[in-house]
Amino acid sequence: MKEQIETNIDYNNHFNRGTKMKKKEFFSKVIVFVLLCFVLFSLLYIQRKNYIEDSKDSMKIYVIGGSTLQEYGGVISCGYVITTKNNELIVVDGGIDADKLFLEEYIKRLGNGTVSHWYITHPHQDHVGALIQILEDDNCDITIENLYYSFNSLEWYKEYDKRGFETEEKMLSLLDSKKIKNKISCEKNQEIYMDNVKCDILKIADSEMINTDNGNDSSMCFKMTATDVNKSIIFLGDAYYYSSIELLKNPQKLKADVVQMAHHGQNGVSKDVYIAIAPEICCFNCPAWLYNNNPGSGYNTGRWQSIEVQSWVQEFRAQSVLSFLGDRIIKFNQNGIEIEA
Repeated sequence: MKEQIETNIDYNNHFNRGTKMKKKEFFSKVIVFVLLCFVLFSLLYIQRKNYIEDSKDSMKIYVIGGSTLQEYGGVISCGYVITTKNNELIVVDGGIDADKLFLEEYIKRLGNGTVSHWYITHPHQDHVGALIQILEDDNCDITIENLYYSFNSLEWYKEYDKRGFETEEKMLSLLDSKKIKNKISCEKNQEIYMDNVKCDILKIADSEMINTDNGNDSSMCFKMTATDVNKSIIFLGDAYYYSSIELLKNPQKLKADVVQMAHHGQNGVSKDVYIAIAPEICCFNCPAWLYNNNPGSGYNTGRWQSIEVQSWVQEFRAQSVLSFLGDRIIKFNQNGIEIEA
């Protein structure tokens, strides 16, 4: 009887040990399974996150139609709004005074009323009129974190650019506006970094340029590059003859995918400058009458060089973006360049 009891005890102990070992193996397998699932889901999450990041537009360039459209006046104007990959807001020029409402709507929608970086090519009415209106309007709740420019002295403008002096005087006086947090008078070859976008200052105002289209030829020229996709746009303002000579001293710096056509697409920089740029897309910030060189007496009957410049674009086999047809969005992303109406 005693032996039978001992045998039963040994059997029970063996059974209990076996059961514990099976439970231990089971829980070990569960832990391994959970860890494998965690690793798998982590990899899927990272892959999805990377896919989303890669599919985001690196740079969006909004070409503002505004007052260049016939229904809004059909006048000369030049303004751009740009967003970076992480939604920093950049404005270039902004356009004529009548474009204030268009510009204000963009800034509030895309930047919640804050412009991270605002660049001025030159202080003429058709480029900074809207900016002046924003700075003068006490009820306009817009903040400019950084304003970039290159101006000659007020005395220079008064002496050598009389036709634009009224606007130039206003713009220079408004540099002290409380809406501007930081002012940067740019230097040639300066590099400015804004999120994933790099800006290279190629040319600045030059007080020695006095025997040319003075105010226009003192335009600051710069190139913005989305560094993660290596796509770029170059802004020429209203650069003209002497600007062409200066820019061509370093032609290798001019290559860009998109170009803002100088002086609204006529009588601006030389053909050689555009050859060095070798653009895929040419942006014409102008009304239809200027694009067609039509002062009212028919196609190509005016004094402007619009049609000649368009022939260059055709030679380059570049695509034209025309502001008078309405706002357009140029997108830089991993797939290349897209244009959206």
